[in-house]
Amino acid sequence: MEEYKKKVEEILDKLAIDLVMLDPQATEKLAAVQGFFDELVGAIEGAAPKPLCDFAHGLHALAERMASGEYPDPDQGCKQLADGISLFQECLRDADDVDAYADRISDFLERCGLCGKTSVTQEIESPEDDREDKPAMDILQDKELVESFVTESLEHLETIEVNVLSLEQDPQNIEVMNAIFRPFHTIKGVAGFLNLADINRLAHEVETLLDDARSEKVIVDETVTDLILDAVDLMKSMINHLRQAVESGMYEEGDFGLEAFLDRLRRVQAGESESACQEIDHTPRADGADVGDILINKGVVSEEDVAQALEKQSNTGQKLGEILIEEKKTTARDVAGALRDQRKLRGDAPVTQKKQELAAVVKVDTKKLDNMVDMVGELVITQAMLSQDISMLAAQDKRLYSNLSQLGRITSEIQRISMSLRMVPIKQTFHKMIRLVRDLSKKSGKLAVLEMVGEDTEIDRNMVDEIYDPLVHMVRNSVDHGIEAPEDRRAAGKPETGTLTLKAYHKGGNIVIEISEDGKGLDRDRIIQRAIERDLISSGQDLSDQDVYNLIFQPGFSTAEKVTDVSGRGVGMDVVKRAVEKMRGKIEIQSEKGEGTTVLMKLPLTMAIIDGMTVRAGDRDFIIPTMSVVESVRPERSAYTSVANQGEMIRIRDNLYPLIRLHEIFDFEPRHKAPWEAIVVVAESDGRRKCLLVDDLVGKQEVVIKSLGEHLKNVKGMAGGAILADGRVGLILDVAGLFEMGEGSVVRG
Repeated sequence: MEEYKKKVEEILDKLAIDLVMLDPQATEKLAAVQGFFDELVGAIEGAAPKPLCDFAHGLHALAERMASGEYPDPDQGCKQLADGISLFQECLRDADDVDAYADRISDFLERCGLCGKTSVTQEIESPEDDREDKPAMDILQDKELVESFVTESLEHLETIEVNVLSLEQDPQNIEVMNAIFRPFHTIKGVAGFLNLADINRLAHEVETLLDDARSEKVIVDETVTDLILDAVDLMKSMINHLRQAVESGMYEEGDFGLEAFLDRLRRVQAGESESACQEIDHTPRADGADVGDILINKGVVSEEDVAQALEKQSNTGQKLGEILIEEKKTTARDVAGALRDQRKLRGDAPVTQKKQELAAVVKVDTKKLDNMVDMVGELVITQAMLSQDISMLAAQDKRLYSNLSQLGRITSEIQRISMSLRMVPIKQTFHKMIRLVRDLSKKSGKLAVLEMVGEDTEIDRNMVDEIYDPLVHMVRNSVDHGIEAPEDRRAAGKPETGTLTLKAYHKGGNIVIEISEDGKGLDRDRIIQRAIERDLISSGQDLSDQDVYNLIFQPGFSTAEKVTDVSGRGVGMDVVKRAVEKMRGKIEIQSEKGEGTTVLMKLPLTMAIIDGMTVRAGDRDFIIPTMSVVESVRPERSAYTSVANQGEMIRIRDNLYPLIRLHEIFDFEPRHKAPWEAIVVVAESDGRRKCLLVDDLVGKQEVVIKSLGEHLKNVKGMAGGAILADGRVGLILDVAGLFEMGEGSVVRG
């Protein structure tokens, strides 16, 4: 397969997943999806037949209109995008037969009102056209949204500056252009949503310039890169003005010379010659080809500044220009000019490092934070190993024992503090659901209110983004499938307005998120009927309520009588389950017909540490997540039996549980093969329970999760590894995977 096809298929797969979970009203999510369409256009441009390129541009146009709030029916737009992705995937498989799909693409674009659109710059009407129809922004009412926009936009602009420096070194690099285009597009989309017209217009015009550069209508030279940096400076001024307005609660239009700058930008786009950087002398001097020398010769920095930066460079390996920018000794624009002069003299490598901005709070790169947490985990492991190695000596030496105890307390406190740095309140995620419930209620003709409990409960910041999509989907289902129409609620003796409750709390070392509603509840008989129709179960099965409710997590399962704009296609519940399990969590459903349904998502407090029970089988140690352990027993000989077509079973209090032998799955020699001589651990997953055969229980402990590497990350039955207190490596078991592997176990007599 041609290289472009592989990349396009990857992008389409990402888009297909994102569109399943997409809330059409979530502007930030729409902007993120738009980024994938940017990649799609970049990957296919010039590599695929023209109909496919036109198709990519058309879908890009539709996504952009939705992200900027210009599309009249967001739900219809999402459906068109999903249909377009499906058609694109089909056409890509027959990309060599243009005539076979060209007409279908043309018909699709015409139905979507995108006929004849072949360029991003042609697809979108200027945001100037309808901005006067939008109401003025209310700073106080939209304060939280504006604060979030200001913070994220300034971060995007920092990224743009760094990438412009890279573009200076490699003007033809499409990936770098895309990396500059995407943040401008995100800023434009959110600014349009907030009706920040001037910021929206500026971002739109720069986008147009960049798109012309990508299609080689504009040659990227020092004039273009300086113009982009000037646009960044202008946008920073506008956003900082907005930040001051938010802090003061008063918003007044500022005069930033926007019209003059836009005129200058359009003249450059039209090919008119201009010196975009007249205030800086970029003439290279012959007495130095290093960036530092060039900046000193220009009078931008002092020799002392460069000397200090060089000293830091020797320790960190960062680029000199980046260090000077970080320490506020110069600007990205000055460094860009120096790099350009350096290239004229001898050429140099592109700058790719990021820079940080000093703000009112300390901003820490998340990678650095994660590395620190990992090292603290190593410290805890080493402390435990040290304590075990010299435990005999410590028992005889009171001073040594006291010092070891103090070391243990200190390392535990360091671990607690480092983990708390990664924790953020779930409040912001919960608050995003208020608008969602309001819009869903209007669309479905139902009355519903949202109540929130435990908003200050903290969750690992790495899990915030992961939990958002499953939460959105469950809220949508609760309103669409759970809460009844007002007339139905009156007939059932309920208030016309249904109540949806989001609750978060800590329990047993986990965080639990509850989504509950007082609707009609799940119809057990209807679920069973639909499962029988789809051959998921047989009519004679005696299933518990939990087993029945778990059927709705099967791919494509739906009991909806008709498809709605909100749900009913049978897409998403299996995605929700996979998303929760990816975070090492569990999802459970409790429901009572006529009273309502509660969905519980049980998640670990952190993704870095797991609370587990260490067991030993043969000469190997395994860790079973505590939340999956029900109990452990040494069964009587009479409790062991075999059941036809089900294999080995263990009877515990009148319940038969299948037996899984770890030594058979992982191929090692155990100390005990007879269950009555060993120990069985009863584990639970998805409401099912099975017994794991082990030799000994070592104890319960928290361990730092270690990746097994790329080659083993998808192996069933293994969730990761951990270094134990004795220095040995323990395998963290994936209980759901073990259950699946144990389905085909051999029946024993």
